[in-house]
Amino acid sequence: MGMNGSVRSVNKGGGGSVHLERWEYGNPEEVAARRQAQSCHGCLHEETIRIAEQYMKYCAKGRKHGKHCALYQPAGV
Repeated sequence: MGMNGSVRSVNKGGGGSVHLERWEYGNPEEVAARRQAQSCHGCLHEETIRIAEQYMKYCAKGRKHGKHCALYQPAGV
C-alpha cells in the first residue's frame, strides 16, 4: 500500500508490453511459419538435454540457440 492507502503496482522487470514488428500483425499461421523458419528448429546441430524434469534445447556447436547462424544445416540433408 502507498502512503495514502492506495495499492501501487510495481513492475519487477519481467512484465511490460511486447513490441511486435510490422509483419507479426498478419495471419497467425504465416507469422508462426516465418518465426520457425528463422529459428534453429530442424538444425542438424540442435540437441536436447533433460535437466530436472525439463527438456532444454541447445546448440551442439556452442552457438547461441534460438536463431539461424552460419552453421545451420537442415537435419534431413
